[in-house]
Amino acid sequence: MFHPIFSRRIPTLQELEQQRLDRSRGIRGMIRVAGIIVLVVVAFLSSMMLLTPVLELHTLEQEREHAQHELKRARAEEKEANNRYLWMSDPEYFEQMARDRANQAKAGEHVIRRPSAEERRQMEQDARKKQQQRQKTRQN
Repeated sequence: MFHPIFSRRIPTLQELEQQRLDRSRGIRGMIRVAGIIVLVVVAFLSSMMLLTPVLELHTLEQEREHAQHELKRARAEEKEANNRYLWMSDPEYFEQMARDRANQAKAGEHVIRRPSAEERRQMEQDARKKQQQRQKTRQN
C-alpha cells in the first residue's frame, strides 16, 4: 500500500540551506523594521518628555505676563480711585463739582464747559447740515 505521506518529496540539503537563509533574511528584515519602529517610538516619547516642560514654561510665562498686566491695570485703578477719594473728601472740590453739574457759578466766576465727544459730534453734524443748506440756497 502506498501512503501519501511517503510520496512527499524530501528536500535536498542545498534546498534546506536555501530555505534557512530565506527565513533568516526575513527575520533579519523584520528585526530591522521593528528596531526602526522602536527607535521612532523612543524618539517620539523622549521629545514629548523634553518638549512638555518647554511648552509648560512658555504657557506659564504668558500667564505671568497677563497677570503683570492685570496687576498694573489694578494699581492704576487703585491710584485713580484713591485720587478721586482724596478730591471728593475736599469740601471745595465737592462744592465745585456740584456747581459745575448745575451750571452755576459764584459771583465773579465764569463757567466754561467743554463739550463731550457726543456733543461735539452733534455740533459738527449740525454745522454740516447748515453749510449744506447754505450751499443749496446759493445754487438756487
